[in-house]
Amino acid sequence: MSALSPRRPLFVCTGNICRSPMARFLAEKLAHDAGLELRAASAGTAAEVGMDMTPEAARALAARGISGVHHEARQLDADMIDAADHVYALTRAHRAWIVARFPAHAAKVAVLRQAAGLSDADVADPYGMSQAVYDECASRIEEALDVILRRNHHAEHSR
Repeated sequence: MSALSPRRPLFVCTGNICRSPMARFLAEKLAHDAGLELRAASAGTAAEVGMDMTPEAARALAARGISGVHHEARQLDADMIDAADHVYALTRAHRAWIVARFPAHAAKVAVLRQAAGLSDADVADPYGMSQAVYDECASRIEEALDVILRRNHHAEHSR
C-alpha cells in the first residue's frame, strides 16, 4: 500500500457498536504500525445511528493500545460501499444481507475471517457479554486483520 493509494476497507456488523468499530480501529492501528496508509470505516446492518461504541469494546481496544477514539454508529448504505475498496462482513449472515441489498457490489464483499483464510469464519456478537468475550472477539478480528495486512503488504512490495 503506497502513500498514493490508501486502502479504504469498510467493516460491517449488526449494530456498529462492537465488532465493526473494533475492526476499524484495529485495522488502522495495525496498518499504521506496519507503515501502511489505510482509512477504514465501519457500519451496521441494523445500526441505531449515533450510538457510542460499547464500553467493553473500548476497553478491548485500550488493551491493544487504542484509546481516545471517537465512534458513532452508522447504518450501512450504498454510498459507504461505493467509497470502500473492500467490504468485510463480520459474519456470513452479514455478507448475505449486504449482497442481497447491494448485489452490484457482491464482488468486493467478503467475510473477514474467510478472507484471511482462517477457519471458524464468523466473529460472534459479544454484545451483552463479559469483557473476556469482548477481548476474545477483538483477538479473532485482530488475527484476521494481521493476515490480510501482511498479505497486502507483501503483494505491494512484490510488484
